[in-house]
Amino acid sequence: MVKAGLRNSYLLLLFIIFSFILSESIIMGNDFIAEATDMMLSGQKIYFSDFITPLLCMIALGTLSAYLKSIFGKYYSSIVQRDVRISLGKHLLKLPFSYFDEKGTGSIITRLISDIEEMGRFFSEILPNLLINIITVMTATIYLIQMDIMLIVILFASYPIMLIVADKLSKKLAELTKKLRTHMDECTEKTYDAIQGIAVGRSYNLYEVHKQKIDTVIDNMVSQACKSTRISSLGWVLKNVITTIPVIFCYLFALYEITQGRITVGEMLAFTVILNRILYPIGEIVFCANDIREIGVSLKRIQEIYSRLEEKKGGDIHNIPEDTRTAPVVEWKNIDFCYDRSKERHILNGMSFSVKAGEQIAFVGGSGEGKTTIFKLLCGFYEKNNGQYRLFGHFFENWNLETARNCFSVVSQNVFLFPETIKQNVACGKENATDEEIIEACKNANIHNFIMSLPEGYGTLVGERGVRLSGGQRQRISIARAFLKDAPILLLDEPTSSVDIDAERKIQDAIERISTGKTVIIIAHRLSTVKNAKRIYVVKEGKIVEMGNHEELLERDGIYADMYIKG
Repeated sequence: MVKAGLRNSYLLLLFIIFSFILSESIIMGNDFIAEATDMMLSGQKIYFSDFITPLLCMIALGTLSAYLKSIFGKYYSSIVQRDVRISLGKHLLKLPFSYFDEKGTGSIITRLISDIEEMGRFFSEILPNLLINIITVMTATIYLIQMDIMLIVILFASYPIMLIVADKLSKKLAELTKKLRTHMDECTEKTYDAIQGIAVGRSYNLYEVHKQKIDTVIDNMVSQACKSTRISSLGWVLKNVITTIPVIFCYLFALYEITQGRITVGEMLAFTVILNRILYPIGEIVFCANDIREIGVSLKRIQEIYSRLEEKKGGDIHNIPEDTRTAPVVEWKNIDFCYDRSKERHILNGMSFSVKAGEQIAFVGGSGEGKTTIFKLLCGFYEKNNGQYRLFGHFFENWNLETARNCFSVVSQNVFLFPETIKQNVACGKENATDEEIIEACKNANIHNFIMSLPEGYGTLVGERGVRLSGGQRQRISIARAFLKDAPILLLDEPTSSVDIDAERKIQDAIERISTGKTVIIIAHRLSTVKNAKRIYVVKEGKIVEMGNHEELLERDGIYADMYIKG
């Protein structure tokens, strides 16, 4: 945020310069009027032509300065917001996978939209107004000191009290704003869940349940907002009361100074005009602490994202070894892992296995036993706590992370498609893929004929998360991605678990094609999909408790055999 502000500081400088010129033009015009008034009251003959031209010049200069001040201020705010959004988005995409598991979708979305808008309000309203007010007060104060220094002393007499009041109010407002932001995160999260789960919600008639949850959060937001409004309104009233008292004394003292001959009637008139211009800025400067502390909550929430370290880039291995037959493709020795920082509950416990080039192995077991976590560690989404992980004979820590991930093609049961065209979704598998390569990948994935039957063909929009396609069609598009990537290791996370028999047959046929010449690691719940695996590892409580091929495990009559019988 600071870099974004400094990078465009020339716009802020221009804003300050034209704000200063505007204030000076007003004061100079005021001087002309005061001088003309005093000449008239003293009986001197004045010629308006002597004053009209300078006044018109001052008006023109002030108008131009006001316009340019506004332009540069808005440019500065817009550009800073743009730069922060771009840099925050880039930084967010480079954060470790654990950050997205830790933070809810609602919190991240609120920070990217609402908190950045609040930050934009700081640069578009608070900061420019603060600078304008400071410049106005400085120039007007210098002018009043030259007229009579006692006027300034009386005017500022009550402002220490105002500072104390403003400080107490701003602290309370910051506390309420922090709570309000938390409620906004929760509201965004629940609304997002209600929309994403609309089919489930309507199937189970959960309209009232979702509505009540959202209404409760909104009521809490309104309650916090009302408390903030009450405190803000109290601050506004106190500001006006505190600033009114010294103004009355200033006018009385100015009248006394006229009777003593120390200032003229024209200067009194000028003082009245300047006083009206200085009162509002002084109060705004003092009470802007309220706004700054409120916006400071959003700035801290944005800064919290910036403060998170980006995902490590890894080591210096940038090329996949050409000859992968000598060393195991993947080798684990005594791998331990847990998600929580306290390390009280281990998901993987001393897990060891190895896979040679061209082999097909599988992991089976009940839900929550750690199978999916294996894939996350293989791809480097999380770091192991203990143990050794070698990829193509090299410690995983020595691999460049992007290069290591290029070794894997993942086909998951939870297929994610971007709300773009079929072509764009398949092309994710390879940068700058040609149309011919995309079509060939789709043919291998048994999805080309279906795509060509659509009116828009490969240009068909799939909708949010691929909602316009069936589960089997989405799965085959994900397989086409994997074909296009053509990585040496294929990770299959139960790719046929949620499709019908016909779709399963097509997917299995596509998987057999994509598996040719690849090292394949499968996670399976349907044991029929792993019968041909060279080795099957049975996982229970993060440990490998059985190992062998299909026939060997059935003969052992253990956990695998029991799972197979139960189907």
